[in-house]
Amino acid sequence: MAIIKSPTQIREEQAQGLISLLNDIKKKVDEDKVNLKNLVVQLNGILERFYTPQDTHLSTADKLKRSILILERKKCDSISFEPRCNIHNIAEDTIVLCDSIITEVKAIGIPIRNTGTDKSVNVNTTVTQNQEQNQNQHQDVIVKILLDAAKDELTGKQRKELLEIAEKTKDPQKAHKSIIAKLKSFGEDVAANIVANILTNPQVWQNLGSLL
Repeated sequence: MAIIKSPTQIREEQAQGLISLLNDIKKKVDEDKVNLKNLVVQLNGILERFYTPQDTHLSTADKLKRSILILERKKCDSISFEPRCNIHNIAEDTIVLCDSIITEVKAIGIPIRNTGTDKSVNVNTTVTQNQEQNQNQHQDVIVKILLDAAKDELTGKQRKELLEIAEKTKDPQKAHKSIIAKLKSFGEDVAANIVANILTNPQVWQNLGSLL
């Protein structure tokens, strides 16, 4: 008899599969243009299954793919007038992007994307499951707003430094002081800009009066 899995179980398995694929890509990243191009193209294909084109993760991956294709077409390893369009930074940013997604997936799971009904999985949907999905979706939106606000203001190197703190200290309360100190080291404007990005997000801004 076939085992019917709940939406939560399916999403947990998909999350573990995504993490495994991203870790595999990280291990293979080097500064060979052909190999790096193949890995970035593979990364794009994987993320397209979970993220929309408007999502920061997918747009970043797409930018990396365009950059490596430019270098391959021009038969060079760096383009001076294109910021971070060089083989070293593309390789570094690919690893940082994978780490960022892995950390996010471990924290909140894979994103919910409406792509139609998967006919290969027979799921008995109940009212409780629908409520759980709606709650998870709402939480995902809130967390995505916060993460996008931070990523817009941080460089790849800065994101990597914050990820290192997250990996060393799993308890966010214990990591609180370390995160504050690290943000201060990035400059006074960084934290202020992150807060401004959160408040001016369209989904927050329209409800700002009721939140403050």
